Amino acid sequence: MRLRALSLVPILALAPVATHAEPAPTIAATSIAEVPPPGRANVSFEVAPLLGSTSPTPAGWSGFLVRVQNNEAKPLRGEVEVLSRLHSDQMRFRATAPFVVGAGTSVVVRLPTHGAVYGETNVVARDDAGVVLGSHTAAVTNMQEVFLLDVSETSRLKGALHDASISPLFSPWGGYGAYGTGPQLKVGAPRFDPATGDPILPDRAALYAPASAVLLRSDTLVKIGAAELEALSGYVLAGGTLAVALARPEDLRSPLLAAFAGGEIAQTSVHSETLRELVLPSAPSNATKSIPFAEAANEEVAKTLVGFSGGNLHGSRYGASATYGLGEFHLLAFDPTRKPAVDDPWAQARVLDLTRRAFDRKSSIVYRQGGSPGTVDLDRVRQELDPNESSRWGIAVAALLLIVYAVLAGPVNFTMHGSKGKPLRALVWLPILSAIAFFAVVLIGLAAKGLSGRSRHLTLVEAGAGMTKGTARRWRGFFTPRSKDLTVRTSDGSSVVTTAVVAAPATIDDHMLVDRDGARLVDLALLPWQTVVVREDGFADVGEGISIVREGEKDTAVTNRSGHDLRAAVLVLPGLEPRYFPMIKDGERVLASAGKDVKASPQGTTWVRQIGGTRRAGSLDLHPLAGHYLGTLINADAPGLGEAWLAVEGSSGGLVDWFPEDVPVLLGQLDGGEGKTSDAGLKLERDRLLVRVVGYGGRP
Repeated sequence: MRLRALSLVPILALAPVATHAEPAPTIAATSIAEVPPPGRANVSFEVAPLLGSTSPTPAGWSGFLVRVQNNEAKPLRGEVEVLSRLHSDQMRFRATAPFVVGAGTSVVVRLPTHGAVYGETNVVARDDAGVVLGSHTAAVTNMQEVFLLDVSETSRLKGALHDASISPLFSPWGGYGAYGTGPQLKVGAPRFDPATGDPILPDRAALYAPASAVLLRSDTLVKIGAAELEALSGYVLAGGTLAVALARPEDLRSPLLAAFAGGEIAQTSVHSETLRELVLPSAPSNATKSIPFAEAANEEVAKTLVGFSGGNLHGSRYGASATYGLGEFHLLAFDPTRKPAVDDPWAQARVLDLTRRAFDRKSSIVYRQGGSPGTVDLDRVRQELDPNESSRWGIAVAALLLIVYAVLAGPVNFTMHGSKGKPLRALVWLPILSAIAFFAVVLIGLAAKGLSGRSRHLTLVEAGAGMTKGTARRWRGFFTPRSKDLTVRTSDGSSVVTTAVVAAPATIDDHMLVDRDGARLVDLALLPWQTVVVREDGFADVGEGISIVREGEKDTAVTNRSGHDLRAAVLVLPGLEPRYFPMIKDGERVLASAGKDVKASPQGTTWVRQIGGTRRAGSLDLHPLAGHYLGTLINADAPGLGEAWLAVEGSSGGLVDWFPEDVPVLLGQLDGGEGKTSDAGLKLERDRLLVRVVGYGGRP
């Protein structure tokens, strides 16, 4: 039975104001940017990517680690700023965090950034007088690197696998020609605090976006801080991959490992699946590095191989593996971070294949936490959240009124007074009729658009079957009848926000403030009667989860324990015809065989045919949502839901496998939304909450 998602203490912002007298983490010289200005010669500034100097700065979310060393005799106050922008300056994202550092001490600040394709990111630290303490500039890459984060103080694996040829099946780039030598694996390592010996890891799941997989030892995992552990578990929950090498036998009793594995873990003999031969795809002839084939582990490594059982674990080519939410947890049969395994091609090939698999699995996530899908269509999202779309009737009524006015003020007015022998009196009535028409049009406009500001939400929660928590992409629309500056807070301490859509000719110019009160967009400018859409990457509770379990040999049972009625639910099962349920009430258990046959209607037949058609992305076949045809199937039971799914499909970027062939997928709407009544001080008038549940799991 699948356990609940890790429930750890919420993240308390980034704690950027804290100072300490112990030595701060040292950042590699290759990533140091020091510019001591006049009068601040005793202050040093260092900056590096949060996931290590070799990690990419991609389009989408990532982070920087900033260290300010104060060697002066008095405390220093200031602010760290990360500015990301396009070269044209038509899109800017600025994140700031204050800091205070005592005399003779240093402070480390973790700061998120949202990079734009073909743009650059600039990190600057200033004191409270505005004097620049240092700056650092990094280019934003357009490539989605295959990146492995090795959480080791000194990464031996980096020397063995960095720049090794890798062949993912999923290709969001549209081909590998740009690489020349083919895609290569990048290996990076985070910074460690020498005072505590702990790694400095992201405290928001979205900041793991550059990483395809995370590898660490069990003794490191059990001592990670609460905020960092919440972010790491969220990363896996949202579709990431975590690989753990057992450092000490007693670590198997850790509740953290049990939570990821889905139950208590016991050590066993090595699984036969782990010993099976693994042949990697051939590397290009001009590849800079490749892993030689090894039929079996060398004798020294073979003596150390172990297996594991318990919870959801099953034997795999890497050791023992289990699903956790949308992601995967691997308990390795060997320790690739230490000798002898780090030097063994057999072990290296398995780490390479694990990372390749982690990258390929991104194709099955609609909204990757913190990721950038590239070119997307947000117009339908705006339409879903824009009150102007529901006030089109005002235009029609106003047009009809103007036609009536033209007839009355012209032919009728002059003809009527001309027949009475007083044609000039028509000129007296003309301004009266014009004034009446003018005020009538104004009143119609006010009635259509309203006199008060309001907000709307469109949220997709993606969760593993039976999980109580899922990754959430919230599209939050804001609308006011007059110019206004808003402060938009995140829904929880682990979320990140950025503006997605603004009305022309305005441009996106975000300022995200990060302090002890949390992260928030400040001074978000709204124009009169124009809608601004904000994107939020975070998480959402799903009550006690929605279970999908096998029932007997041929049937499947779905149990809704989400705390909401599930409306217009479509269940797509591997190798079987999709089933449809107009409503699955909270607490209700239904069998797939009792659902309606989707193909019983012409609309359903067309939709099934469409999702069966595939789109290629590299060597993978992707199954589309086919939102246009889905709407005809579900709109009768859930008005407007088809348009909402169509908006989600358009904003996902297109390269998504909505219905993987080996697991069930359940789509539907959770009635009642997330239960909020306002957002940023504006009334929440519509809160549409969609859910996508993937895989088998949960209580029967």
